[in-house]
Amino acid sequence: MSLSSDQAAESLKEIDRTQRRSAEARSYANSSPFFILWGVIWMVGYTVTDFYPHYAGALWTALMILGFVGQIVIGRHRAHIGQPLRGSGLRMLACFLAIFGFVAATYAVFGHVGWKQQASFVPLLCALFYVLLGLWAGTRYVVTGIAVAALTLGGFFYLPAHFLLWMAFVGGGALILAGLWMRKI
Repeated sequence: MSLSSDQAAESLKEIDRTQRRSAEARSYANSSPFFILWGVIWMVGYTVTDFYPHYAGALWTALMILGFVGQIVIGRHRAHIGQPLRGSGLRMLACFLAIFGFVAATYAVFGHVGWKQQASFVPLLCALFYVLLGLWAGTRYVVTGIAVAALTLGGFFYLPAHFLLWMAFVGGGALILAGLWMRKI
């Protein structure tokens, strides 16, 4: 039994679609623990900052270091379970430093900004990255980015008195839910 050229072309298209869906599913599965990690960090950071604002600088510095170390541990663990992420530790460090440098430069250019602007800028920047990543890697990133941006802006404009707690539970919760959603393939 031989295939017609139309049948062969359709089979190749189906193989390509399957490969793309498989790559997207792997991307989601690989991203899931990172979203959960950063969701927990946001919950802790924004909650403690609301109750103890004097310690915000030291707290967020410690949480960023913890998050970076957590990313390395997760990356190494994923490499051991058959999902190699060669060089991911150095790439993550480079990304972290680039983002940190961008945020520091932005604050330097615009001068002193209020606590609420600082607390919303990084989540909005993350939301942008998720949307941009999603344009290539999958719709779930786009949905996550839009949700984080919308929730951040909603809290910023409509709940100014409770913005930090809003970001802790809704912003951090959105990342945790996205991580759980991405885990489901």
